[in-house]
Amino acid sequence: MPTSNIPALAAMVNKLAQRSTLSAAEAQALLDLPHRLIKADPGNYLVRNGDRTDSCIVLLSGFVYRSKIAGNGARQIVSIHLSGDLVGLQNSFLDVADHNVQALNHVEVALIPHQAIFDVTEAFPAIAQALWRDTAVDGSMFREWLLNVGRRDARQRVAHLLCELALRQEAAGLSESPSYILPMTQEQIGDATGLTAVHVNRTVQRMRSEGLINAGKGSVTITDWERLQRVGDFCRAYLHLPATAA
Repeated sequence: MPTSNIPALAAMVNKLAQRSTLSAAEAQALLDLPHRLIKADPGNYLVRNGDRTDSCIVLLSGFVYRSKIAGNGARQIVSIHLSGDLVGLQNSFLDVADHNVQALNHVEVALIPHQAIFDVTEAFPAIAQALWRDTAVDGSMFREWLLNVGRRDARQRVAHLLCELALRQEAAGLSESPSYILPMTQEQIGDATGLTAVHVNRTVQRMRSEGLINAGKGSVTITDWERLQRVGDFCRAYLHLPATAA
């Protein structure tokens, strides 16, 4: 949670600075962006498909997910986001949102007006490059998620998701190896991996029996990181984290 002596947007600046070089003036310009703070409970919508938005979401605490809904009502979760992530930056340029954004657990977000984003990127080209790079990494992650759902088996899909969430949380300073936050139900894991909740349950139980993980309520402990990566066909390259991160 942001505190009185830590700027609300500090996590966003820290994340951008992992992949882009920002001067003190550029970092301060980001910290000074006008924003409105809101809180949301699990399941609450922050953006609905078809909405016309006027703000970019910066996640300050908690987890949110983006999803698409098929004509038959089936849901596909297409990404998970955590503290420091910019969610919906693309909506600055698109007329309407083409997907939903919902809270996975209790979250706090900052809403930055689109015009403020335009103004700061015009004044500071390095910030524009940092945001561009951030959206490029989002694209890289989307491609990996597409591969995960389309070409990996159930055990690989779940293992890959667990590896990604663990590495991203460690890089963001949210959790420490070997235990990580997992604020997802088996149904939500299934919606992220194209599996039923029953199939996810069987897969998790198998991974537990193999000594790969211990899963508890709201958390997971990875007991064999190297083997879990092999099982999940996981390579961190698509996350484009600096070599020193996690």
